[in-house]
Amino acid sequence: MKKTMMGMVMVAGLASWTASGQQAAPAPAKTWADSLTVKGDVRYRYEQITEDGKDDRQRDRVRARLGASAKINDKVKAEVQLSTGDDDPISENKTIGDGFLKKDMGLNLAYIDWVPQEGLTLTGGKMKNPFLCVSDLVWDSDLTPEGAAAKWERQVGPMTLYANGGYLWVQERATAPEEDTKLYAGQAAAKFQFSDEVSLLVGGSYYTYDNIEGMGVLDWEGKNKTYGNSSKDKVSGTTTNKIYGMGYDQVEAFTKLTAWVGTPVEFYGNYVVNQEADANDTGWLAGVTVGKAKNVGTMEFGYNYRELEKDAVLGAFTDSDSWGGGTDGRGHKVFGRYQIAKNVRLGATYFMNEKPIADSSKTHDYDRLQLDVVASF
Repeated sequence: MKKTMMGMVMVAGLASWTASGQQAAPAPAKTWADSLTVKGDVRYRYEQITEDGKDDRQRDRVRARLGASAKINDKVKAEVQLSTGDDDPISENKTIGDGFLKKDMGLNLAYIDWVPQEGLTLTGGKMKNPFLCVSDLVWDSDLTPEGAAAKWERQVGPMTLYANGGYLWVQERATAPEEDTKLYAGQAAAKFQFSDEVSLLVGGSYYTYDNIEGMGVLDWEGKNKTYGNSSKDKVSGTTTNKIYGMGYDQVEAFTKLTAWVGTPVEFYGNYVVNQEADANDTGWLAGVTVGKAKNVGTMEFGYNYRELEKDAVLGAFTDSDSWGGGTDGRGHKVFGRYQIAKNVRLGATYFMNEKPIADSSKTHDYDRLQLDVVASF
């Protein structure tokens, strides 16, 4: 009996000792795999395009994205993403109805973020747009630039300061490296937090393309398209190619006022001018968004008006939907979104545009309707 009681006391003591952590196995060290995140989304879209002088077009399109990111260590993060739309830098859509052929996917993101000190992030690779954007007047939202960028952010009382820069490769020419086309960019902005409900963002950007004038147009469709920009013909034997007729040094100003009035409201605007152009050099946009489609049952509505003259920006990289993409157009955009279920959203967008606007004798209407359902995971 005594031995039994003594054994029970020893077992209880050992259990207590182990529970106290004195002999518990050490927790395994965390690795980058512990921070691995996989996410993606699928969008189905119905689209109708009505343009004067052309037959109406109806089509259905799909977009699929799948990516993974991981924190390599305390200062380094990496992300990769595959998406449809591999033959177009500013669209991830694939039109369906080609005999059930497989849809191509390509490398949409592949970059490394390094944070050498608090507030400073250095990025290299094929990256998300490193610049603050309040609209898609200058850059299409699907564009993923390539090269190196630096982003700096600092809180100073109720104000947040931003400074961003980019050294981006646009076109590498192996047989003539002195003619490589690059984009050098700088941006500065400040966000003023007046209260919990009201903030104001103001800023400016400078984008300059090196070796763009006289170079072949950036035409991923292979149709000698200039996407609205001015061009010249370059004849080589029996072949005629389009080349850019000028350079592009774009100066941008932007602002966004955010307020809470029982629901979030945003007023935003852009102004951009190309200092290398003698005419048709300006673009501007003004818009408003009310609400936020985030939680189930919530919705948002928005409207903006834009005008983008022929040589205000490089047409190959601006919004691909307004007046069919590129520059040399103007018009209205109205949209609404509704969060129908967790991670599932419905959307509708309508464009009422005119193009081209540089030559009034050719200006005609261009309307576009998009109906979307998006599932995210």
